Amino acid sequence: MENMKPDSNGLGAKRDFSTAFYGVSSLVASRPSLLFQNTFVYICGSEWKKSTTMLKDVQLLLREGGGTILTSAAQTIKILREELDCASSSGKKVILLCDDSSDSKYSGISAPLAKSIRHLFNGNLKSYAHAPVLAVNSKWLFDSISCAKLLECDHFQPTNPLAKAMWKLCANQNVVEQMEKV
Repeated sequence: MENMKPDSNGLGAKRDFSTAFYGVSSLVASRPSLLFQNTFVYICGSEWKKSTTMLKDVQLLLREGGGTILTSAAQTIKILREELDCASSSGKKVILLCDDSSDSKYSGISAPLAKSIRHLFNGNLKSYAHAPVLAVNSKWLFDSISCAKLLECDHFQPTNPLAKAMWKLCANQNVVEQMEKV
């Protein structure tokens, strides 16, 4: 097939690059950003460990979507302090993806992590207009993928009491944000 270099109307003259080269550069230019880009996800709770295939599937979905998986509460606290303090308007989010455990001691949310999140909302309400932390149940992940956008936490309440308290804090932040828009 002859390589054609499009003239002003897109037809005609000889082109000096391959169709594959042209197609790849067009694809890269038109590619939308990844769904979980700029998102740090802490998969919390002990129920995830009961089904390793589900945990691996969730991790794969998050990685393929551009998300960063946090492996501990301490790492999550570090991200809250470093990343979000430096870039409050960058659109970065920390997601606490909670399992269905009903007991707070198995929630994976440590006391220092809960304290850091409370401090973030209490001390920096004005500078964090777009809720940088969401506490959600596992349905959030699948619904966000289905809708092709990060959903708010409002309809994804976790079951255990500590995670539910974090969810309420995040949901209230969204209410304040909506009130500021009016």
